[in-house]
Amino acid sequence: MAAVLKRFFLLGTLLLYGCGHFRAFQAPQPVFAWGWNLKGHAARISSWDKSDGNVDSIRIAPGETATLAEIQGAGIIRHIWMTTNSQGPIGRTLVIRMYWDGQATPSVEAPFGDFFGVGLGMEADVYSFPISAISRGRARNCWWQMPFAKGAKITVTNEGPQIHGAFYYHIDYLALDEIPPSPERFHAQYRQAYPADSPENYLIFETKGTGRYLGCVLSVESTKPQWWGEGDELIEADDFEPIRGTGTEDYFCDAWGMRAQQTLFHGSPVCEGYDAAGLRTSMYRFHILDPIPFRKRLKVSIEHGTNNDRADNLSSVAFWYQSLPSLAFPPMPSVGERLSGKEQAEHIRESAWQLSSDAADEKLVELERLISAAKTPDNIALIKGLIDYNRAKDAPDNDSLKRLDAHIEELQKVIDELPEQERYSEPTTDLPTDDDSLVLNPAALSLRILERARHDLGRRIALRRGFSGGDEIIIESRDAEGKLTPKPAYEETSDFTDSYAKADDTHLMGKGSRFTYGNKSPSWTRFTPDFPKRGRYEVLTIFSYGANAGDTRYVVFHADGATTKPMAQKGRPETLGRNHGQWHSLGTYRFENGRNPERGSVMFMANPGLAIPNSKFEYRAYSDAIRFVYQGD
Repeated sequence: MAAVLKRFFLLGTLLLYGCGHFRAFQAPQPVFAWGWNLKGHAARISSWDKSDGNVDSIRIAPGETATLAEIQGAGIIRHIWMTTNSQGPIGRTLVIRMYWDGQATPSVEAPFGDFFGVGLGMEADVYSFPISAISRGRARNCWWQMPFAKGAKITVTNEGPQIHGAFYYHIDYLALDEIPPSPERFHAQYRQAYPADSPENYLIFETKGTGRYLGCVLSVESTKPQWWGEGDELIEADDFEPIRGTGTEDYFCDAWGMRAQQTLFHGSPVCEGYDAAGLRTSMYRFHILDPIPFRKRLKVSIEHGTNNDRADNLSSVAFWYQSLPSLAFPPMPSVGERLSGKEQAEHIRESAWQLSSDAADEKLVELERLISAAKTPDNIALIKGLIDYNRAKDAPDNDSLKRLDAHIEELQKVIDELPEQERYSEPTTDLPTDDDSLVLNPAALSLRILERARHDLGRRIALRRGFSGGDEIIIESRDAEGKLTPKPAYEETSDFTDSYAKADDTHLMGKGSRFTYGNKSPSWTRFTPDFPKRGRYEVLTIFSYGANAGDTRYVVFHADGATTKPMAQKGRPETLGRNHGQWHSLGTYRFENGRNPERGSVMFMANPGLAIPNSKFEYRAYSDAIRFVYQGD
C-alpha cells in the first residue's frame, strides 16, 4: 500500500509541475492541480429526490433538454458522475453541453458516450486518469477541471426515441472565494466524417486564441478490411514547426497495430480488429503531462490511411483549454448521422415505433421518410407495416388487418430461416433490477412491434363494430410514449414512480411501468376503464421482472360488489415460483357500461410492503397493466 501511495504522490507532483510550467509566453497559467490550492468550499448539484424520497433521478423525454446545473459566481467543477437505466445506443443519442461565464455558445458539445471515452454508441469500461467508466461502461465519471468566473451551465439533450426514466448525476465543484487565476476554460468538441473520404486529413479540431490541447478520443469504424492505422497525426500550433506523427497507433502510444489495452493517459477500450468491414475501435490519448500550448491558433488532424487513401467512418472528441470567447462550433451532426451499423438500425426501429404512437399527419410523413434510412430488411418491413397501421387507425377494418398480417408473415419468414441460437442473445447490462431473460434479435423485435400494432388495430375494430366475445380493453400505467396514463383511467398515490422495467407482451402498448417501495400508507393504484358494453369480463393483471412483493393484492370493484384477490409479485431472479411477465386471472365479473370507479375498476394495494426473501433486491411492487376480456352477457 505504501508503494502505491508513493506512486500516486509522485504522479501528483508531476501534474503540479508539468501543468504549471510551460513556455514563458503562457501567462497566467491555469491552476491544474485539481483545485487543491484554491480557497473555497466543496459543493454538489445532483439528481437527489428533493422530497426526501428515494427517487434520486430525473426523467428526460425524447427531444427534451434537461438543465442539470446552473451555478452562479466563481468555481471549478472537479468531478462529474452520470448514469442512466436506458439501453440502446445512448452514447450517441444523448448530447452533453457546457457553458462558461455567460457565453451563449457551448464550450463543450459532444455525444454522451464519446465525452466519457467510448465512441460509436458502444459501452465499455474506461480506466484513464481524467475519465473512467465502470459497470460495463454505464457508470461514467470525469475529473477534467472546469473553472469558471461568473457562472456555469450544464445540459443534457435526449435526441433519441426512448425516455430516460432514471437519469442520475453528481456535479461536484469548489465554490471559490475569488475568481480563478487563469482565464482559460475547458472545451470539448465532437466531429465526424462518415466516411472520411476527403483528400485532406481528418480534422480533430481547430481553434483560435490562447490555450493548450489536452488530447482526444478517436473512434474508427472500418468500411473495408485490412489495417486502417497508417494515418499520421499533424499538430499545428501558431507559426511553429508542426508536430508530425508516424502512424495512428503510434499517436495512441501503441505499436505494430492496435489492441484493447488501457493506461492512465492512453488506451483503447474497444478494439474489434481490422480484418473485416464494420469492425470498430475507440481510442484515447491525453496530453496531461505533455500538453500542447498555443497562443494564436491550433489545428489537430490525422491522416485516414496512408496519404488519406482510406474512407473509413471516423469520429472524435477533442479536449482543450482556452480563453473566452471561443469560436462557435460547427453544427452537430444529427442523431441519425451519428449512428451506423446495428446502433443505427436499433435507433430507426425505436424511432419508427415512437412515430407510430402519434396519429398526427406530420408524424406519418416522418415515418414515410424513415424508409429511405432503413437499410435492413426487417426495418423496411417494420416501417411499411407501421405506415399501414397508422393509415388505418381512424377507420380500421378487416382489410387493414390483412395488410398488417402480410408484413408480419414477411418478418416471420426471416426469423424462421435463422438458426435457433441467432434468434436471441444474452442481456448485456448488469444492474440489480435487470431483466435476465433472453434478448430478441432485431427481426424478432420488429415482429413484436408489428404484433403490438395488430392487437391495437384489433381493439379499434372491436370498438367500431361493437364488442363480442374475446374483445378486450387494456389500461396501462404508462402509455406508448412512456407518459403516465391520465386520470380517470389511471390513478395512484404519490409514492409510485417510473420504472424502466416492463412486461414484454404483445397486448401491451405502453413503455415501462410504475413501482413503489410500499413503505407509505396508503399505497395504491386504480385502473378504471370506460366499458363500451355491459356484461361479463375476465380481469387479468401482469407485472414486471423487478417485482419482489409478498403481500400485494387486487380489489376488483364490479356490479355485484368488491372482491379482493391476494397475489404476491415474484419477479426477481432466483425467486421460487417467479410469476412476472405473464397474465394472471383475477376472475370473471359483471360490469355496467360506462366509467364508474365504485362499480367498474381494479385497485392494486401495495402496503405495508412485505418483501419476499431475496439476495438481490428490496421490496418493490409494480403497477403495470390490467386487462378486461369480454365474455358476453
